[in-house]
Amino acid sequence: MSLAAAFVRVSTGSQDESSQVKVIDRYAQEHGFTVVKTVRLKGYSASKGMQEPALREVIADIQRGDYSTLIVTESSRLDRREDLDAQAEILLAIRSAGGDVISIAEPTFGKSDFAGRVVTLVTQYGNAEKSKNVQRTTYRGMSMIRDNNAFKGVLPSFWAARGRRHAKQAYCTDPQAVADIYERIAKEESLSSVGRTYDLYPASIKTLIRFAANHTGIVECSHTYEGVTETWTHEVTPVVDSALWWRANKVLDTNRTSARANRGGRPVASPTNWLSGILPCPECGGKLYIATGLTPAGNPRTPKLTCIGKGKKRLSCRRFQRCEAKPVIQLVETWFGNDTTDILAFQRVAGNAHELDALKAELLKIQARLSATEDDDELDAMVADRKAIKARIEKFVIVPDSYDYAPTGQTVAEMWTRGDDTVKRRMVQAVRDSWGLSLVVHEGEPRIVIGTDPTGATGEADGIVDLGDGLCFRRRTSQAA
Repeated sequence: MSLAAAFVRVSTGSQDESSQVKVIDRYAQEHGFTVVKTVRLKGYSASKGMQEPALREVIADIQRGDYSTLIVTESSRLDRREDLDAQAEILLAIRSAGGDVISIAEPTFGKSDFAGRVVTLVTQYGNAEKSKNVQRTTYRGMSMIRDNNAFKGVLPSFWAARGRRHAKQAYCTDPQAVADIYERIAKEESLSSVGRTYDLYPASIKTLIRFAANHTGIVECSHTYEGVTETWTHEVTPVVDSALWWRANKVLDTNRTSARANRGGRPVASPTNWLSGILPCPECGGKLYIATGLTPAGNPRTPKLTCIGKGKKRLSCRRFQRCEAKPVIQLVETWFGNDTTDILAFQRVAGNAHELDALKAELLKIQARLSATEDDDELDAMVADRKAIKARIEKFVIVPDSYDYAPTGQTVAEMWTRGDDTVKRRMVQAVRDSWGLSLVVHEGEPRIVIGTDPTGATGEADGIVDLGDGLCFRRRTSQAA
């Protein structure tokens, strides 16, 4: 049997390519081909040439001898660019590499005889014309949307669109939830915490906070046709005021530092306890996990700390003697639960530059609404407000903002007591990474060592413990227990 590859492409992510796969598989079985590779391109526009890198990879496969035939359902799945020379160049490159293209719907497509060349040229021209017709038809619909000042685009969480096809109106489905999210972020609550409350990913929360229409009431819509981008304004009901929108976005900007980049690593999917996988093994430096389970009689086993080794191998060193986990957990609980050190947050402590930014945010809102306002009285009022704000901006004397760590009104013990397992795990990891945290057995008793003192005292534990999300706590040597 001859070796072949299937080339499957759909233009949008909502289309299903499974029907193409079925047709190609049936054709391959009936004509003696073995499909060794299936190239799936979902959401790739052939009229824009987005599929060309995949076709270049196919040509490289043919040159290596991985297969010799490329099967498509129709030639339009392969290419639909207006540049017929570019389409022909791909076909010639496949043939030069020693391969053939089979279009199931067009048996003579890509053949080297005279009839095949004529069919190929006509088909390529038809594919290009089809793309033009699709673009023209799409543009007619977009023109109606533009003329209606209707919505077109993607909305964040808690936003939706309703109405007739060419007159969609965007609206906020839960204004109270959106306002609450802005308040939480403005008060420097973490994206993860807010996401857990509303069952959203942190990235979705960030997208919602960045959505300017939440305070301007204007969504900028656009569509590009034949290289020309047309824009129009779609008016919606604002959800928050400009000052709150600016405060929340300022928090996101402040936290955008290289130190918050994802460092990778293998997370614990379902830890038995917040301490599981945190402590290093005293013998090999691997990870200590809490082992639990049931006895053969069905009774719960006593949780014990056991070495699971390092990295992906997950092999115990067998030198560490398993010990009960409960006393160790109680030691950590007591240490964090009795710590009255203040939790600090990186925040502005002086300056008025934020007031200027708030004025600029209000000016941006007015400028966005000017193009969408038709009432003369309202327009005059907005122009007057715009002049007043611009005058305040011109006369504004900036005192540069200065930022530092300042108390949040919460202590380490309060955060530990109120926090769930995720919070406790993060706090223990932060102490381990900043000061050092290890387990030793002293006179037969397990002991937690914080810092580098082997006796278990915390006198050498000094400096800042970064808890993430702009929070930390600092212990001086004189404060250590």
